[in-house]
Amino acid sequence: MDILLIFLFIFSATPLLLWADNWKKTAIGQIPFILAAWFVFIKYVTTGISGAESFLWVFFYANLIYGHIAFTIMLLEMRKSMKSKQSFINREA
Repeated sequence: MDILLIFLFIFSATPLLLWADNWKKTAIGQIPFILAAWFVFIKYVTTGISGAESFLWVFFYANLIYGHIAFTIMLLEMRKSMKSKQSFINREA
């Protein structure tokens, strides 16, 4: 459960990074997943999740998947910007 808590912290910060990188729609789209995942985590820690509420784990895992997708988008954008800066530096020399 510790690893999932670390993932929650990382993916809770992902919308801020996406917003700064001009992926505003993706950042806003992740907010409901984050809220639902935190709700599930808090409910699990305080009272537990019964068998009838097992659908709540879907929200938690959806946040992890959506967060991985958003994080991959950020990494690809950073790679693209690094390549464009590198080609600009090579042209100047």
